[in-house]
Amino acid sequence: MDSIILGALIAGAVIGAVPAICGAIKGKIGLGIGGFFACLVCGLILGMILAIPCCALFLFLIFRNNEKNGKDEAA
Repeated sequence: MDSIILGALIAGAVIGAVPAICGAIKGKIGLGIGGFFACLVCGLILGMILAIPCCALFLFLIFRNNEKNGKDEAA
């Protein structure tokens, strides 16, 4: 039983490292650390089945462009 929990924690940490590193590179530390801990918890709950979509969600939030330019705004 303990090895299952340890394996889930390791899997969640490895998957969670992806948004943490990408968030640090893009200057969005809060989203990166949040994504790491969310993937860690998701790994404990349902394993990689839930941790990978959680990672993808945080990567989307990190890499989306929040800057507004003249073309995107309605007149």
